[in-house]
Amino acid sequence: MELKKGLNRGPFNDEQADKLNVALNGLDSGQLQWLSGYFEGLIQTSLNKTTVESRSLGSDPNVDGELKTEKVHILFGSHTGNSEGLAKDLHARAKEMGIDAVISDMASFKIRELKGINKLAVIVSTHGLGEPPVQAEDFYNYLQSKKAPNLDHVQYSVLALGDSSYLDFCQTGKDFDSILEKLGAQRVVPRQDCDVDYSDQAETWQKKFLTTIIETNGQTTTAQVQDAPSNPVKGIQYSRKNLFEATILEKINLNGKGSSKETIHLELDLEGSGIKYEPGDALGVYGANSPTLVRSVLESTNLSGKEEVETHEGIKTLYDALTYDYELTPLSKTTLSGYSELTGNNGLKKILGDKNALQEYLSGRDFLDLISEVPITLTSNELISVLRKNTPRMYSIASAQDVVDEEVHLLVSVVRYNALGRDKEGHCSSTLADRLEIGDKVKVFVDKNTRFKLPQNPEAPIIMVGPGTGVAPFRAFMQQREVLDKKGPSWLFFGDRNFTTDFLYQTEWQQYMKEGVLTKADVAFSRDQEQKHYVQHRMLENGKELFEWLENGAHFYVCGDAQKMAKDVDIALKQIIQQQGGITIEKAEEYVKNLQITNRYQADIY
Repeated sequence: MELKKGLNRGPFNDEQADKLNVALNGLDSGQLQWLSGYFEGLIQTSLNKTTVESRSLGSDPNVDGELKTEKVHILFGSHTGNSEGLAKDLHARAKEMGIDAVISDMASFKIRELKGINKLAVIVSTHGLGEPPVQAEDFYNYLQSKKAPNLDHVQYSVLALGDSSYLDFCQTGKDFDSILEKLGAQRVVPRQDCDVDYSDQAETWQKKFLTTIIETNGQTTTAQVQDAPSNPVKGIQYSRKNLFEATILEKINLNGKGSSKETIHLELDLEGSGIKYEPGDALGVYGANSPTLVRSVLESTNLSGKEEVETHEGIKTLYDALTYDYELTPLSKTTLSGYSELTGNNGLKKILGDKNALQEYLSGRDFLDLISEVPITLTSNELISVLRKNTPRMYSIASAQDVVDEEVHLLVSVVRYNALGRDKEGHCSSTLADRLEIGDKVKVFVDKNTRFKLPQNPEAPIIMVGPGTGVAPFRAFMQQREVLDKKGPSWLFFGDRNFTTDFLYQTEWQQYMKEGVLTKADVAFSRDQEQKHYVQHRMLENGKELFEWLENGAHFYVCGDAQKMAKDVDIALKQIIQQQGGITIEKAEEYVKNLQITNRYQADIY
């Protein structure tokens, strides 16, 4: 566009016209539209200078290229880093639109600043069994206390992250939404609850929130929310929205003959993907329903499987949709709720209204059990309408990329059980164990976990507690430390059922001990003696030394089962600190809380 020719130079002199011509040349329609809205904001500011005259030029937000909006505060509470990543995305989008925004994690947020906040975005995940992440606990508790202030000056919205396979799906986000409303805050955009596959829903919420912020400020701007923050990169970028098909290079059952468990070591090929990961990250893996289960569901619904259905992945045959795009096992609250509405069954609705009854009903059931117990005639579209979308299973990565290069290793516990008279299996683990062989491909993506990382100081001591497959990320930790010139002391607590059949990666730990990469190891095999021993018992037996490590700056890590193991380990840790430190249990809890807030106590639990 030639400004001098197109606008006959307008009110600009030659020098100004030349500069504008250079600046505007090559901009697309969307960028020009954004500038139109931005300039409109400047015009509105210049027409309302009654209070501006007393301010310095540098204090006017429009001078810095920002719309005349009140500052947006973005608070996040993150367990693995997903909420943090989304908060950073929202901050970048706001800045691109010229909206003044600040971002903070809930642990470092100063509560007194609540009085000065008018626009608030809360992005928070649900940790454990319906609990807030550690960094969000104090802020969460404060808002529920008698000290909480009136917040009728705040306009807010909540983005909640969770996993709908759990009963307390997005509970922390729901709690924040309810608390803020009770304190008088005005909800400007409805809360968005996101499942494991959260990208599209989160992006839609971000756009709605930023657009509403502009509208509530009375701006006459036509600025548009960008689809993504500006970050031009070359080549294909693989992510949870653009999955990479990794080839299986190796598959080994690590359990010995006679073991009651089946634990698979997998090596996947990432060659040519450009995918990067760090120790502590997870790999999202997509499984598929077994052909036997799919056929049984089709037989129970009198459907052939050849019917065409509209899925979230496009038009497919019902058979393919049930195999790859939706989950038939385990039965989730989401599916049970949808089916109860479809059937109008009062018995199911009663179960959904009782948390204990719901937990008992869901245990061991899959979709086939449900439609067998409460049968109705379903069309193919009605069938898929009540099913949960196929979601990835997250596996802690068991390798360091500096060692294995364009590979990624996983440790997968294969789930098999009998319930309600039928043999059943895990959705993803059985796919990897039974239906995929070496040379086959599996769809994957890397899930960054910023909250489970080795210390920045490689010489800092580390204590690792990982029974069963919880040991996976610690194999990655050891590989990473092996390549370092300087490495600090490391201590592993590992547990499983039997020494002779279930000592996962035994020879590798022995080699790391021999090389000095692993300083100390304590193991507990629960079924090798009459009285069961677990990792927390080994911790208590070594309480004096463990406390000394902590006092010398050790970082404490735990990975594995959230329902029992992680809680038992946490209790044992507090007991050790109380006993060895000669302090009260309250002081021990404060000690542990400080470890968590300073990232010296990190948990990857599920």
